[in-house]
Amino acid sequence: MAAKQTETVPKVMQAKFDSIAAITDEFARVYLDDDYAQVIRYAIAALCRKRPSPLLKGRDKTWACGITHAIGMANFLYDPSQAPHVKARDLYAAFGVAQSTGQSKSKLVRDLLKIYQLDPNWAVPSLLAQLPAFLAPMPPVNDMASMLVEMFNSVEAIETPEGFAISSAPSRSISMADMLAERQQISNPANALYTMEVALIAGLVTDEFLEANPVICRTIEIRGRQTLADLHRIIFTAFERFDEHMYEFQVGGDRFHDPNALRYVLPFAMNDPDPISTPAGDVNSTTIDDLHLSDGEPFGYWFDFGDDWFHQVTVQSIAAKAPKGKYPRVTVREGASPPQYPDFDD
Repeated sequence: MAAKQTETVPKVMQAKFDSIAAITDEFARVYLDDDYAQVIRYAIAALCRKRPSPLLKGRDKTWACGITHAIGMANFLYDPSQAPHVKARDLYAAFGVAQSTGQSKSKLVRDLLKIYQLDPNWAVPSLLAQLPAFLAPMPPVNDMASMLVEMFNSVEAIETPEGFAISSAPSRSISMADMLAERQQISNPANALYTMEVALIAGLVTDEFLEANPVICRTIEIRGRQTLADLHRIIFTAFERFDEHMYEFQVGGDRFHDPNALRYVLPFAMNDPDPISTPAGDVNSTTIDDLHLSDGEPFGYWFDFGDDWFHQVTVQSIAAKAPKGKYPRVTVREGASPPQYPDFDD
């Protein structure tokens, strides 16, 4: 359940609160809505109550930008399937703050307030209503479901990237239960270490960038008991992205969007009707071991359902025991990281 928020601040911080809130309120009036404006004000107040308050150092508009960006990340503001939706670069420009400055300030705000995606403490009501019952006090609504249905109904219009093929065997129709039963026959050590190559095979990449970087891949080591959410976060970091979006993993199919694949999605998408297939699990509770992967097996990772960054993840090896160390981690980088939002010539 979300914690009760308040705009109460120490008297010495009232003027600072009013100054920053005036900037964020105006941004919300133009680009967002009243619900966003209120949650952002709660975040400003929470930072004002810190002792000492970080808001005492730095420009008000920079803090306004960072706080707004942080709340936007928690609520998928940068995902085009959401409403309202604002591109991150447009947010920085509206505040008159450089992208690097806005990113670093947002990261500081998220660290200070422990803000994360789908965080019920910092969710706007429209998103809060879609969180699982154990997180949110309200029942699910159908707005997100209808948007996802519309999005997946148009999936045939997406050019499926070449090069991603789970198996050379012909396509077949198989139930999720049968697929899971087949995969469970694969048994890996309890404390296994998986080495995976993550190759970018499609996305918003300019021809010039591809010419300079014909191969873009990262090698990652991850423990079997770590989750798909952990795998997403290290891939996100490995490709130097800064704006979170929706994502999913597709395991056991012959291609992207194969209806026979096992789909692992964000928790709030578990109960959304989907014309392709029913999700097999959520990324927060599904571990790498739970996938019952085999050595050499590839599977799909789809990030940002608007810009469509498609990756092929291939299991390079499965070691019986992970050496001491911090995991997951990136061990090899090949090719530069493409800009998350490249500037294409008109």
